Parts: sequence; structure tokens; C-alpha cells
Amino acid sequence: MKYKIEKNTVQETLILPLYSRKLCSELYPSLYHDETSVRLIDQIDYDFSEAEKKSQGLMQRFGALEVAMQPE
Repeated sequence: MKYKIEKNTVQETLILPLYSRKLCSELYPSLYHDETSVRLIDQIDYDFSEAEKKSQGLMQRFGALEVAMQPE
């Protein structure tokens, strides 16, 4: 089952850190791996194309690493 997330909602702001954790797992697998974020993002019905475009930049990659390294 896919969970639909609408644009400009509270839910959208909550999935952005989750997406960053998934991105960090993909970009830096030897430093960080979060299977839960990867699994959850796969279950979300949301257009991540804008986030994927932005993820190519240096600041976004650093931001993904910074978010992932936050203590839980």
C-alpha cells in the first residue's frame, strides 16, 4: 500500500528529512545506512522529482549527510 502525500502539507515537510536519510544511505553507504528510510520512502506516493534534481548539488548532499548524522 502506498501512502499519498500532498504538496504544501505538514506531511510533506515531515518526509523531507526522511528523504535526506535515504539519500545519505545511497550516497555514503560506507558511512551511513538506514534501511528503514529506504523502505518507507518506497511506500510513499509522492513526486520526489524536485528533490531528486536538487540532490545533485553539493549543499544538498552535505545537508543529507548532516540530517542523517543527527542523533535520534
